[in-house]
Amino acid sequence: MKKFWQWLVTALLVAIFLSLANWQWNRADELKNPPKVDQTIFPIDSVITPSQSVSQDQVGRRVSVEGKFVSNWVLPNQRDPRKDSNKKSISFDVGLFQTKDNAMILILRGIHKSEPVDLMIEKKVVGYLLPQQSKDSAETNGNQISRIDSALFVTKTELPIYAPYIHEIDESPNSGYEVIPLNLRSGVPGFYWQHISYVVIWFLFALTAIYLMVYQRRLDKVKP
Repeated sequence: MKKFWQWLVTALLVAIFLSLANWQWNRADELKNPPKVDQTIFPIDSVITPSQSVSQDQVGRRVSVEGKFVSNWVLPNQRDPRKDSNKKSISFDVGLFQTKDNAMILILRGIHKSEPVDLMIEKKVVGYLLPQQSKDSAETNGNQISRIDSALFVTKTELPIYAPYIHEIDESPNSGYEVIPLNLRSGVPGFYWQHISYVVIWFLFALTAIYLMVYQRRLDKVKP
């Protein structure tokens, strides 16, 4: 009977340790491989409402919105995504967009351009839905904003405003913006090799559990 319980406890511990190792392996795989993005384009009001925060499964969703830009803002000190550029940092243009349903949303239009920006023209915008930024890159001053965050605009409009923003990939009629490449990252915290190290640790725990059972049985055999 004692031998049965030893095998049962050991098998249970090994199963737990191996399942934890497999869980860490899957998380490492999620970090290494970019998340798959659904290429279907959804009207934004079918995905989220202005009163909602964007959930993890909605991040990166392709959405469309129709309406007009009512103002344009400059977001400075951004990493230049263009591989052939020698600039350390550049500025982006961010538009405050009024939808046909009378709601507001911020749209990252593209790399900043010095030419006049078209406003109050009927537009259709397609892009990726992303959560608001939480880290400042500059001071909010004049037509310059510190981050893409709807909280900065709640006093600038009486209309409801969406919490997330749209990373634009297409605008019609076209405004001549250079599209900013987007690299979506997995929502899994930590680093790839950190998760791999946990895989090794949990696997060693499983081996240790087996070794301790075998060692205990040997001790039982040599006892008088």
